[in-house]
Amino acid sequence: MNSMTFLLAQNVSSEFLLDPIKPMFLFVTALLASAIVSKLVSDIHKCGLASHKWHAILIGGLTAGLFAGLFIPTFWISWPTQIIFTVGPILFYWKTRNAAVPEKQKFVIGGDKVRAFFKKRGTSKSLAGAQLAFKDANKKDRPNPAKTDPILPAFQAADALLGNALHKRASRVDLVVKPDAVSAAITVDGIRSKADSATPEITTAMIDFLKGLAALDVKEKRKRQSGSFFVIKEEVVIPVSISIAGSSAGQQLRIDFDRAHTMTRTIPQVGFLPSQEKTVQSIMDPMARGGVALLAAAPGQGLTSTALAMLSGHDAFTAAVKTLEKNLIHRLDGVDHQVWTSAQGGVDYSTHLQSIIRRSPDVVYVEDAAEVGVGKLIAAPNNNEIRFYVAVPVDGVAAAITEWVKSVGDVKLAAGPLRLVIAQKLCRKLCLACRVGYQPSPDQAKKLGIAAGKQVELFKGSGKVQTKNKIIDCPMCNGTGYVGQIIISEVFVVDDEARVFLAKGDLKSAYNSSRLRHKLPGMQESALLRVRDGTTSLEEAIRILSPAASKTAAPAAAADKPTSTTPPAAGKPAAGKSAPAPSAAKPASPPNKPKASQ
Repeated sequence: MNSMTFLLAQNVSSEFLLDPIKPMFLFVTALLASAIVSKLVSDIHKCGLASHKWHAILIGGLTAGLFAGLFIPTFWISWPTQIIFTVGPILFYWKTRNAAVPEKQKFVIGGDKVRAFFKKRGTSKSLAGAQLAFKDANKKDRPNPAKTDPILPAFQAADALLGNALHKRASRVDLVVKPDAVSAAITVDGIRSKADSATPEITTAMIDFLKGLAALDVKEKRKRQSGSFFVIKEEVVIPVSISIAGSSAGQQLRIDFDRAHTMTRTIPQVGFLPSQEKTVQSIMDPMARGGVALLAAAPGQGLTSTALAMLSGHDAFTAAVKTLEKNLIHRLDGVDHQVWTSAQGGVDYSTHLQSIIRRSPDVVYVEDAAEVGVGKLIAAPNNNEIRFYVAVPVDGVAAAITEWVKSVGDVKLAAGPLRLVIAQKLCRKLCLACRVGYQPSPDQAKKLGIAAGKQVELFKGSGKVQTKNKIIDCPMCNGTGYVGQIIISEVFVVDDEARVFLAKGDLKSAYNSSRLRHKLPGMQESALLRVRDGTTSLEEAIRILSPAASKTAAPAAAADKPTSTTPPAAGKPAAGKSAPAPSAAKPASPPNKPKASQ
């Protein structure tokens, strides 16, 4: 101990002995940095980052800075060096953390933040406990009402409904207002649950308040209207889209938060497995355009988002990319979005599509192939140089191909231009801050294809974290154990051999041939791979693959058994034998001969 003290004393600059103020600079710098690092250590676990790695980086920076301050003789070199070594890792953590957390949880320091803070402080009394502030469709601030304002109950109802939904990370709110009752529901990570609501009278006034924000006709109670406005929660401006329609039974309101954000994904952001993404990217080659790609998903399973991601894979500034939609949700830069409505003066959907095709586009997205004449028009031989993406709102590859054949009306004609089929389901992602690891049981390991005796760590959601010796709901996921969604997909390549089988109506042989040649995972295999890599849990995989869950998520496709879309591949175990758990039903094979509608 004495030798260490002597060694430090030898290396301490004479400046420190003569001027006690300079060591204070080093001491205060180390003290402040230690306080910041102690706060960040608890923040690391909440954000789901690698704790051992970041502990080593931050504490290593503190130690290196302290040694630099003590052992560099010249104070005006040692102190800046200490600051660099100490602050550098903190700034690096700041940048990495902000890239891993939602927008509202990011660390941001700047003039706008400071002004927003003081503005919030100055107006806190007028907010009367409000969670939100509102901006109209033109982004102009809408003053919150005073206590004597007659619109206050409507404002408070909107503030409570939207504020609570945002707190729970809801992406959507649905309201049905009847003369004697109100039913409200929110959707969080694809899971729908009931929400509290006000009385019918106050809820009706609230709808009028929201209509005013979105610049809609407040007096119109029947006709469907759509608009948008903005809310501010914790200094974050959030776009809100609303759609309102009415009938003699009452009004229906749908509210979506930042819907455009979920629609602006690229192909790598959608969530394909690496082998699937490589296959999907291969059809984006400008020199290999042409043919039809079917995009299949049950309603509410991310079909539109994936369709827009596929369109974004084409350079809209060097290729003519057009769409024909019934419900325009989001516009992509450079893409000609055209909307068809039944009120277009006698012009039916297929006629509108024909007018688009006559302009010689390179890529066309068709939202509804079930309209009369649409399938036959797309499959016409003279359109073989146009790439068509066709949305099919059904569950699975086999159901999508069957619907496509019905739309075209002829099996051979339908098989000719078909190039690719993508089927998908939405799956919740585990919260990285509170997921817990465990070793699978032998039965689970067998179903996941894990070799006997091999140690593999799986994860499940807990929804709980420990803070200051207390177990609390995870602040990242609000106790659900999941944050966000990713697709579980199956990519079916229609090559020449598979096309021959399809032209004969032999869907099962076409499927097995393609699986054997391209070795792409089926729907269940994709789900199990996401379980093994820690993206989701085994329980979530079972939920999305079970027929009951699929029917609940897609009532419009209830006639098609969801698991019937994954026929067993040749040379591989049947899909039913690789089910993630006994509760996952064995899928039936697809129809062997899809017949065209008469």
